[in-house]
Amino acid sequence: MEGRPLSNSELWDQLVSRNCGRNTELRHRNKLLILLAAVAGLREIELTFVTNRLFISPEGELNEIVVLPEQIARDGFERPVVLSHPELMKAFEAYFSWLIKNKINCYPHKHYKGLDPNAPLFVDDSLKAFNTQSRGNSISPHSMNKLLDSFIKKANLWENGVRRISLIRTCVIEMYRSGASTTDIMMITGFSEESIKHILTMDYVQLSPIYDWFEQRAERKLKRLESFKKRRRFML
Repeated sequence: MEGRPLSNSELWDQLVSRNCGRNTELRHRNKLLILLAAVAGLREIELTFVTNRLFISPEGELNEIVVLPEQIARDGFERPVVLSHPELMKAFEAYFSWLIKNKINCYPHKHYKGLDPNAPLFVDDSLKAFNTQSRGNSISPHSMNKLLDSFIKKANLWENGVRRISLIRTCVIEMYRSGASTTDIMMITGFSEESIKHILTMDYVQLSPIYDWFEQRAERKLKRLESFKKRRRFML
């Protein structure tokens, strides 16, 4: 299924780990980008235009709930975004520390941890703001789209139907699993109730007995293999 949501292992063991390894120069940026998309539900255009000011207070503290302004939010309607996920907060801390260490978008003042509050949150591979393209009356986050696509391909998930839309769909499903109501998800993601219900039907991990059957079969196969290895020690 093209655009299907990610399973938990695909998100953490493939998408995050393969793009945020210790030897990856921009690993802190990459991880925060992925988590803001898949955990907090930010779209490509929002990831391109959000600024430091939105996520950090003048006193240098991270905000756990922010409101995306209508100028950059999906369909032009402001909406709240929850950032309290512990891994997401750690990713923010690591990324801001990296920016400060490398003197990227910094000012010689004590407010906002010394960062320029009006600078875009994310920098591209050249440590500059991401480029956009004009398409009629709209703006396309061309550079951000290409980067997120490259993350998916590097994780070997593209051939399995994962696309950029998979990230926000993963966010919807994880919020629902965590107990959020449809109304809450509508408010946070900007999706309609109909769209959310459609996305929830894609949650094959939670809803499909077929997935459970294959998972159990894989576990049984592994147990048989381990059992054979133990018996093999006593065989000629």
